[in-house]
Amino acid sequence: MVEESPPPPPTAVLWSFIRLAAPSLGFSTRRYLQDRRSWLRRYSALFGLSLDSTCDVWDIIKSDFHAAKLSKIHLLWCFYFLKVYPTESQAAATFSTSETNWRTKVDAVLTILASMDQICFEDRWVNWDILAPSMYVDGVDVPVPESRPLDTGLFSHKFKHAGYRFQVATAIGTSRIVFIGGGTPCGLHNDLDQVQKTVLLDLEEDEQVAADRGYVGDVRVITKLKGSSPDIIKHNKNWNLLGSRHETVNKRMKDFRVLAGLFRGRRERINLIFTAVAQITNVKLRREPLFDITSRLIF
Repeated sequence: MVEESPPPPPTAVLWSFIRLAAPSLGFSTRRYLQDRRSWLRRYSALFGLSLDSTCDVWDIIKSDFHAAKLSKIHLLWCFYFLKVYPTESQAAATFSTSETNWRTKVDAVLTILASMDQICFEDRWVNWDILAPSMYVDGVDVPVPESRPLDTGLFSHKFKHAGYRFQVATAIGTSRIVFIGGGTPCGLHNDLDQVQKTVLLDLEEDEQVAADRGYVGDVRVITKLKGSSPDIIKHNKNWNLLGSRHETVNKRMKDFRVLAGLFRGRRERINLIFTAVAQITNVKLRREPLFDITSRLIF
């Protein structure tokens, strides 16, 4: 039996995040050296991404942080906000700061994370040159507080509650989000309306996207077909693979509780927060890629 080789020693940046995170985890830095696996599990559970992915994000935004006079601990505060979605009083107590300072720093970090520019539409052609489909698109609804009186324009049929709807497109040949858009009240625009006003406008000639049957009605969108002919069976097998793979992205984004539960803040902030989560998720996908389906698709 081949013994597992020990992990490489942590870099200076990695070690700085270990030291900063240790108090909130309840695990010492010594515990990291003694039981690395448990320490990393706890870290991911509280901050929503791995230590390595944290360092990847830091490499992207560190110059913006220095310009804004922010530090690494403020990045952890924001990750904690997105992952756990605590009340301000709970978060301030966890990190031994004031509620005002917590709120100010988290808002500043959210703005920087949302502008990371890690989502590139042209990435749909990485390891993929088929026009139909070139990517998979799906809608994500985020619950928000009901208005008083009730506003039917906010109503989401997915969870029978007020919500905001976003569109997310993923590449097929690589593990990348290539587009996010929408961010409008669920009752005002259905999925097809949103993509017709956003991502479909940027398609090349003869290019089509794959999506579920909520997008029926536009020739630029390929959906599941009814029937049992060999061609339809082949088509639907491809569609099922594309859909299940994309659903993994939706689940990873909703792993951040700020998107999974009822959003408690002002509705106009949800676009900023959704964009920040999508940017973070795209960075995470570098180290935690989606399952590969290219060899299983039949065209």
